[in-house]
Amino acid sequence: MAKYQAWTDGACKKTRIGGWGFVVVQDDKELFTNSGRCEDTTNNRMELQAAIEALKKFDPESPTLQLEVVSDSAYVVNCFKQKWYVKWRKNHWIAASGKEVLNRDLWEELLERAEAFGDKLSWRHVRGHAGHKWNLRADELATAETM
Repeated sequence: MAKYQAWTDGACKKTRIGGWGFVVVQDDKELFTNSGRCEDTTNNRMELQAAIEALKKFDPESPTLQLEVVSDSAYVVNCFKQKWYVKWRKNHWIAASGKEVLNRDLWEELLERAEAFGDKLSWRHVRGHAGHKWNLRADELATAETM
């Protein structure tokens, strides 16, 4: 079984320049990283983009893959752990507030990618800036893109 972790993070400055980054780890060794920059964005959008970009690097059809996405974004992780998307879809992407779910475009892309992995994919939340070396590495990548 090939077990990987994708540590993801997003960052955004008050100028609305954002960055996303991720680091893929196996057996506590950094395998590869990626990052990118977006203008006129938000931190939540960058958190979502980081997860999307990380999932793009893996083949959901691989029979031996096990992937854990680790994020300091409760917004991202809780959607999957608490299955918020089930109600969103049922309610035609209208949130409990009566307004359209924010970042729907990115949520739809992330959900499509995540569902392709089935039970090969899991999600874990960690507290940001709490000394997790891979969380700090992902943050470093995302933050560098906002400069």
